Amino acid sequence: MMRKEEAANAPNVVTGTFSLLTQSVDVLFDSGAMHSFISAKLVETLELNPTQKSSLLSVMLPDGKIMSCEELYEGCL
Repeated sequence: MMRKEEAANAPNVVTGTFSLLTQSVDVLFDSGAMHSFISAKLVETLELNPTQKSSLLSVMLPDGKIMSCEELYEGCL
């Protein structure tokens, strides 16, 4: 996971505040990323319901661990 301080020094990353369903959130845009992710805390705050549940995507974290993303959220903008 990249923190704000690390993102500020990354050449292909932009950070800022973005409105998501009328909620202001801190965002990190990584031009090299293939997918977008949302925190479980924000999902709870926005009371979002997944549009699909299954084993959608396996992601390798910077520490080498594999994380399985099992929920898809669409239409959040």
